[in-house]
Amino acid sequence: TALFGAVTVPMVNAMKKVRCGGETCVSSERRALLFSLVGLVAWSLVATMAAIYYYSQYTETRKTFDELKALVIYVNVLLDYGNGTQSWHNKTIARAGSTAFDALLATTTNVEYKMYPSGVYVTSIDGVVESPMSRHAWFCYYWNATASKWSSGPIVADAYILKRDDTIAWRYEGYS
Repeated sequence: TALFGAVTVPMVNAMKKVRCGGETCVSSERRALLFSLVGLVAWSLVATMAAIYYYSQYTETRKTFDELKALVIYVNVLLDYGNGTQSWHNKTIARAGSTAFDALLATTTNVEYKMYPSGVYVTSIDGVVESPMSRHAWFCYYWNATASKWSSGPIVADAYILKRDDTIAWRYEGYS
């Protein structure tokens, strides 16, 4: 018959004490079983402690990750050069609180602009320079998901605060 499912009659018999020279001693089979059981209990304790430790590390790391995640946003930026060439910069990483102008600077380092009391005025992106003679300049637009169309911003690009997953476009186009 089985005792506890895994310990069988031969094992129980091996655990019985035998007489060794007038004194009671433990058989070698019982000693081996005892060491195995002690080893299994020790392994179980170490494995449980390791699991608890790594779970606590995971929860702490996850908490830190969530805190850091709140500090950044992803935005999509379209650069439209006005000649049919477009460059999408999807999932551009920006700090929370970044502006449309900050997102532009995150997509390319080749930007020229002038600062005015009313806000920033972009004069060139990637070598495409405004042209008063041909009446072309850079304009910033925001994707209006409600209306499913591009809209000009309610304020200047360096004052418009982006939200997570916003989509903006910088277009080089004519004006009248």
